[in-house]
Amino acid sequence: MTMCMVDQPLTESLFFLYGMPVRYVTTSPFLSAPVNELLRHFRRDSLDEPTSLALCFQAVQGRAHIPVVISPLARRLASGTDRATTDLPYQVFHDDGRLVADFDDVGMLVIDTVHGRAEGYLIRPQAMPASLIEYLFHLALIELLRCRGLYTIHATALEKDGCGILIPGNSGRGKTTSFISLLRAGYRYLSDDHPLIRDAGAHVDLLPFPIKINVTDETIAFFPELRNAAETVLHPGFPKRGFYAEKLYPTSIGECCRPALMLFPQVVDAAYSSLEQLPKSRALDMLLPHALLVYDSAAARSQFQVLAKMVQQVDCYRLHFGRNILDLPNLITPLLEGAR
Repeated sequence: MTMCMVDQPLTESLFFLYGMPVRYVTTSPFLSAPVNELLRHFRRDSLDEPTSLALCFQAVQGRAHIPVVISPLARRLASGTDRATTDLPYQVFHDDGRLVADFDDVGMLVIDTVHGRAEGYLIRPQAMPASLIEYLFHLALIELLRCRGLYTIHATALEKDGCGILIPGNSGRGKTTSFISLLRAGYRYLSDDHPLIRDAGAHVDLLPFPIKINVTDETIAFFPELRNAAETVLHPGFPKRGFYAEKLYPTSIGECCRPALMLFPQVVDAAYSSLEQLPKSRALDMLLPHALLVYDSAAARSQFQVLAKMVQQVDCYRLHFGRNILDLPNLITPLLEGAR
């Protein structure tokens, strides 16, 4: 697979993710800015190490301009609509050692995990939301990272005094609201939606992946600092608005840590929040749907083993999230201190 063999000028960005040098090139400014925003905490002016991962995204005018032909012998691995992107249709194929993800009129990703390369062909990205470009780049990047021992799940994550908290959950379960309640109480920010996880031998590392925090109007209403935030801090968006943690919370960015607690939130009609301890087997069953789908069988086995190890090493609870939202740290902090 070639990398951006075109006549157009290229824009190059360099990143360094936990020992992994990443090179990103693109032919379009519309494909450059969202990726640099997504990985702004990992940006480098130069890299001393040889590039481990290389990604190239190109802008095309239509499907006829995508230079990818899916073989009749290709094996279809999955198809459907992606709820994370307002029901974006997709098909995923294994074709001659590559993963090909076809997103219909949005474009196509071609991922070569063996050689650490990915190409993206996005149709008229100037008309796309930046969040969609970030999402498609993130899909390709994560597929490459997990084949090199870095995994992710759909969860918010925080760190306090070297101990990590993971809060997996689907939209509407109180995941981001509980996350902000802890963040404003001095917990440090690891990720709003995609923390990275790495097997460190005797334990599992929880690694920061700091990105913009996206919030609904309902969540904003709970927190005075969000209700009163200027548009320069709480950026407009639809259906959610977004802000960077460091703009509001001075001790926001956390460090690599060992996870100690895992909370599965569920909003309940009650005055006070409460906790229900979960058996390890039940917690693992609840966690697995929040792991991104893995198409490489070896990577899938490795990811399962890392997630199972992490569950065995943390205390797991269902959080019945009541109306005393701002008091959540009073419930969680003693629990975290006891888990050390």
